[in-house]
Amino acid sequence: MLKKYLRPKLMLLCSVLLLTVALSPIKAQEPVTVVFWDNLFAVDETRPPEEEFVFRAIAMFEEENPGIVIDRVHQAPDLGTFDQLLRAASIAGNGPDVFNQFAGGSLISFAPFIEPLDSYFSEEEISQIVGWDSVRNDFRTDGELLGVPYGAGSYFAIYYNRELMEQGGVDMENFTPPATWEELIALAQGIKENGVQPFAIGEQEGYTGAWVMATLVGGLMGKDVFFDMRSRETPINSPEWVQAYEAYRQLYDLELVNVDAGSTPSGDGQLQFTQGGSAMWIQGGWANRDIYDVFGENTGLFPIPTLAGSVYPGGIAGGPNIALSVMNYSQHKEEAVKFIKFMVSPEILDMYVEINQTEPSNHLQADPTVIQNPLLQAQAEQLLSGLTIYPFDNIMPGEINAMFYRLNAAVFIGQMTSQEAADQLQAAYEGMQ
Repeated sequence: MLKKYLRPKLMLLCSVLLLTVALSPIKAQEPVTVVFWDNLFAVDETRPPEEEFVFRAIAMFEEENPGIVIDRVHQAPDLGTFDQLLRAASIAGNGPDVFNQFAGGSLISFAPFIEPLDSYFSEEEISQIVGWDSVRNDFRTDGELLGVPYGAGSYFAIYYNRELMEQGGVDMENFTPPATWEELIALAQGIKENGVQPFAIGEQEGYTGAWVMATLVGGLMGKDVFFDMRSRETPINSPEWVQAYEAYRQLYDLELVNVDAGSTPSGDGQLQFTQGGSAMWIQGGWANRDIYDVFGENTGLFPIPTLAGSVYPGGIAGGPNIALSVMNYSQHKEEAVKFIKFMVSPEILDMYVEINQTEPSNHLQADPTVIQNPLLQAQAEQLLSGLTIYPFDNIMPGEINAMFYRLNAAVFIGQMTSQEAADQLQAAYEGMQ
């Protein structure tokens, strides 16, 4: 009797419970947050966010993937500072899910903390993107993919203010860019004699020296010299390295730059140039948009020239800049890879080119018509020669690069001899064995 009495009661109770659950609001699943450390996608704080590539790309990704939030953390653009911060966070296992870093040696130095991407990308996906050799571990043809190369790269150049060049005595109607470093020095001396400052440089961080040395040493020793230095087949303190350092410091010794160049930050050097303080300025292609926005048709560029007698004359230094990578301690690897794949889709890469006008896309399905900046168009034409040099600091480990930048500034203003700096770099690299 008791069972017969309880059975309908239990059935009624179960029905009430099921109805209660069914009518209860279902708690929405919390979105996954992917932390993205970014120090390479340039952002101009004076522009509306919707005009900046990285903000627009993230917003588009989040709209297409409502279950994923990208937490972009802007990091210091100083490469040494970012390297130390990322390494410390990675050792502790509390760094980002995704980060960007310079492709090549700087990226490879973080290999112990990076999730190889080989299993995440199909052969078809890999075949559509150019530049994978710059992100393979230790530059081996079979090395793990430590990241995805982003963009076709930037190349180092000398920008000029056409008006000031003319005031400096240069016939711009018939101007032929100098073919050698020696011709560049002669050009600068002529401009100075006519009362115009030839160069504005901010060399406090040592970046200008890195761009010049890439060109001069690569020209003297060939396009593969920095790979040979990394593999220790060629010493860093070779006579050609010292020769290149001596040529580079001519800019300061001959007073062809602002007197405070050694203590001036790189950004202030750009400001001096854009405010009409010099006829020329040394920088990479990432400055194309800013310079054209300031000067319009009153500007132009030409590659940093190699030294006379170079075995690789006319070599243009530069190459893939940005790589996007995933940390192996990330708790959200799948979501992080999904974000990277979105970023390297042809449409988003085209948007990157269209907005920034600093470098071409590295996707085979790229739309070349989005390149509108005459400076970028000129660089693209110059690169048709195929004489490119992948720079020292794109190949060497981050610790050596940080020392390289510091020594560049010291050599430039005469605080250290070229030989002393070369020997210190060599000793430091030997100590890493």
